Amino acid sequence: MYKLIIGNIRITVSDDTISHEQATSAARQSISAAQAQGKMLSHIEISKGETGLEVTPTEKSGHRTSRKTIKQSLLDGMHTAIQEKLYPTGTFSNKDLWYDGDTGQEWSGEAVQVAREEVVEEFEKWMKTV
Repeated sequence: MYKLIIGNIRITVSDDTISHEQATSAARQSISAAQAQGKMLSHIEISKGETGLEVTPTEKSGHRTSRKTIKQSLLDGMHTAIQEKLYPTGTFSNKDLWYDGDTGQEWSGEAVQVAREEVVEEFEKWMKTV
C-alpha cells in the first residue's frame, strides 16, 4: 500500500503491484469526472478488482465548496488575520488588554472591546464595498 497526493486530493493505493503511472492515470480520470459533475473530492482509493482497477472517490464533506476569486481569497485571509490579531485565542493572552509595541502604550477594559468591535465592523463594511 502507498499514498499519493494530486493537488489537495489524497490517493490511497491498496495494492503495491499497481504502478504509480496506473494509479496517477486512474486518479486523474476520477478527478476529471468529478469536476465535470461539479463535485470536489477529498480522497480516492484505488485497488485491484476482478476486471481491473477499482477507483472509489470520496466527495468533500460539509458545505459545498465553491471556487473563489483571488480578490475574495485575499479579503478572506485579511478578515481571518484581523480576527486572530484582535481576538487572540492563546491560553496566556489577556483578552481585555491591548499593547502597542511601537509606542509602549497599553489599554485595558471596555475601551479595548469597543475599539475592537468598531474596527471589525468598519473592515466588514469596507469588504462589502470592494
